[in-house]
Amino acid sequence: MVREPRVLSSQPLREGWPPITEEEVELPSGARKNWIRMHFGISAAVLAVTKRKEIVLTREYRHGLGRVTFSLPGGTAKDGESAEACARRELLEETGYQAPRLLEMYTGNNLTAYLEGTLHLFFGRDCQATERRPDPDEIQAVERMSVTEALSRARAGEFESAVVTLGILMSDARGWLVG
Repeated sequence: MVREPRVLSSQPLREGWPPITEEEVELPSGARKNWIRMHFGISAAVLAVTKRKEIVLTREYRHGLGRVTFSLPGGTAKDGESAEACARRELLEETGYQAPRLLEMYTGNNLTAYLEGTLHLFFGRDCQATERRPDPDEIQAVERMSVTEALSRARAGEFESAVVTLGILMSDARGWLVG
């Protein structure tokens, strides 16, 4: 029987958001390795589609890439906030759109090497614009893209975000983009 790796010690490196710890792990071979773990908790993102079959994307600065790129509206849940409530709040804050109904299409971890947390990816059909405008320091632009163009770009691997690609391809596989 193969032993599971086990955490021998955990040291906080950062208390602020996101909290980060460094952990010493004993591998099945007996070797020891240090890893960092970022603690995000619950996060949510929304693939929002309008009645005109346009996908609503944000253009945001992403520090890991060092540039502005396409993203799905989303973020981390506030204390006690459900994943769906987080998704609705982030959709409104980042795009000014509301979804009459959200369908959860994915729950998992999108950075398994060092992230502790769960991403909830939702699909919103018939999303409608409100008068709300996003914070320009967070969101550079809100763009609508045809389903056809989004599918073509996702299938070609043109989005830099795996979450954007996952949302588009999963919703297409379920028939939600054309229905």
